[in-house]
Amino acid sequence: MRMTVPSAYRGLVVILLLVLLLGSLLIELGVRESARLDYERSEHALLSRAADVRSSLETRLYDGIYLSRGLVYYLQSQEGITDPQRIRQWMSSMLADTDYVRNIGVAPDNRIALIYPLAGNEAALGFDYARSPEQWEEVLRMMERREAVLAGPLPLVQGGTGLIHRAPVYLEGSYWGLVSSVMDADVLLGVLDEEPRWRDLRLQLQTREPDGQVRVIWGPALVEGQPSARLDIELPGVVWQLVVQSQTLDSSAGVSRWLLYGGLLLVLALLGFTLGNAIRQQREREAARRENERIKNEFVSTVSHELRTPLTSILGTLGLLDGGALGTLPANGQQLVAVARRNGEHLLRLINDLLDIDKIAAGQLRLNMQTAQLEDLLQAALHEHQGYAAQRQVRWRYQNPYPQAQIVADATRFKQVMDNLLSNAVKFSPQGSEVSVSVTLDERADCWCISVADQGEGIPPAFQNKVFDRFTQADSSSQRRSGGTGLGLAISRGLVERMGGQIGFVSSAAGTRFYLLMPRG
Repeated sequence: MRMTVPSAYRGLVVILLLVLLLGSLLIELGVRESARLDYERSEHALLSRAADVRSSLETRLYDGIYLSRGLVYYLQSQEGITDPQRIRQWMSSMLADTDYVRNIGVAPDNRIALIYPLAGNEAALGFDYARSPEQWEEVLRMMERREAVLAGPLPLVQGGTGLIHRAPVYLEGSYWGLVSSVMDADVLLGVLDEEPRWRDLRLQLQTREPDGQVRVIWGPALVEGQPSARLDIELPGVVWQLVVQSQTLDSSAGVSRWLLYGGLLLVLALLGFTLGNAIRQQREREAARRENERIKNEFVSTVSHELRTPLTSILGTLGLLDGGALGTLPANGQQLVAVARRNGEHLLRLINDLLDIDKIAAGQLRLNMQTAQLEDLLQAALHEHQGYAAQRQVRWRYQNPYPQAQIVADATRFKQVMDNLLSNAVKFSPQGSEVSVSVTLDERADCWCISVADQGEGIPPAFQNKVFDRFTQADSSSQRRSGGTGLGLAISRGLVERMGGQIGFVSSAAGTRFYLLMPRG
């Protein structure tokens, strides 16, 4: 039976309507998928810029914090305020290069007895923290924890709003008083609004109160539903959260929709067959590009923020002390500064080695293999991480029945491996737990087995086969609380194998044990 003209037209109309309906559906799905990808791209781009903001803000904050720490060490070396004029000269030299530190104060028995500069801060001289309920609670928390605490922003008795870093001073094991550095909150945090390269961003600082409520420290209100990046800023006694959003809204999705509908009307017959493959291939390419970009950005921002920036500030401060910026230090003070500076420079060299990880993979890294005393290496590593363990409220449990044991290794590289294992064990241990370090003899392999075991939650099974891969972490989100580059264990494996040893781990819900098998000396 021949199809009549009207029925052919009707069939064509039906086919065109079906193709139009399918094309419209694909367009809507494509626009939504594109919007989702744009959202993710925006978040990743904001994360990289948030790292830049955090790095700059932390540098300014820690410059003020280091003033308090330096004065604490000075008071301890002088056993209190023995020479007020000399202390004022010290304060003057340290405040010379800062524009946002309003004053430094010394408060024996929690009462400010010495403040510099005095001009503009007269009202704070003689201030008794015990008579200020809004500040006394923070001072009690500092005394209870025996650690410095950053408070604020809060109103100051001399006017204005400030961030106050309070550091306790102990003389011969007894609490003597505190040192405070007051930073002008409007000047220090005002950089978030005034920096030209951040003008297109909406920046907000938050903190979480003990009752769980989120309090905005600085910045405008956020736009709900708009892409944002969040990064923690760990400060003495408090954790801030930096939230970054773009000031401009992307309106390209609506324009793209009309363009796609126009294209559908022009090439209706061709899109039906090719659109699916094109979208799938584009999504795969885009996903691969995003993953590579994410790894690169997270690596660069993490190394710059967590390692290089604070280390540069530390070495700069130590250089000033070593160069006599505060005058001639006591012999024990000079020794402490020299030790700290040597270790800082050593860490900087390790950072450079970390950035050259490809040399390890290519077998081009030079090692200084020698016979070393295992007990000395382990004790040095434990001593260096004692402060970090105490800060995390983690205890050491050390067992070495072979104090005369010797290994063949590069001492510096072996210490780098132990640094990674110990810091990871402390980082992922709950408060009040312990990290076990033990030495056993593996007679079959003729080597020493060094174990580092924590009592954490263990490594997720799905991640265990990636533990020693480069740039990987079990939690690699932008909101993770534990920082790191994801390179430590990869570097450790490369170094141990280059030294003729082996590295492995055993993990369960009760904790994780990493072990090294090192050749006997």
